[in-house]
Amino acid sequence: MFLLSYHLDAAHLVVELGETVDLDNESAIEREIMRLLPCCGPRAVIVDIRTPLLTPRALGLLLRVRGQAEERGISMAVVAGYDTAREVLTAAGLHRVLRIASTLRGAEMRSRGCRPEPEASRNAQPGDRRSAPPSTGASNRPLGPYADTSRPRFPKER
Repeated sequence: MFLLSYHLDAAHLVVELGETVDLDNESAIEREIMRLLPCCGPRAVIVDIRTPLLTPRALGLLLRVRGQAEERGISMAVVAGYDTAREVLTAAGLHRVLRIASTLRGAEMRSRGCRPEPEASRNAQPGDRRSAPPSTGASNRPLGPYADTSRPRFPKER
């Protein structure tokens, strides 16, 4: 098994995962990624998922690799370029755990601990006005038709 890997910069190693992880290749892929994890090299590894299909075996593999990387003091981020791959990772609750990003640049920022910027602030120019924080007198009560679902509902008498 051979995985394409390269150094993004001195601190980031990128490993491309270009095939679907299944029972036949799971252990070989895991061994290869673990072999690429250095003991004292880059501070971060970015796994670039190049396939839209993420199997449960792929999710388990990513979690095991993340655990091994953290034991070595290396942070990990995942690039999921396909919408379906990001949806699977989000539905599995791994969006924050694996530091999922849609681009390589986003994964680089996430591996450093940066949070993704909202779209509005990304397009803002220096000196642009930003929205003011909510007033202190504003209610923190949830709004909307289902905001008070914890309260019992009784039919109204006519």
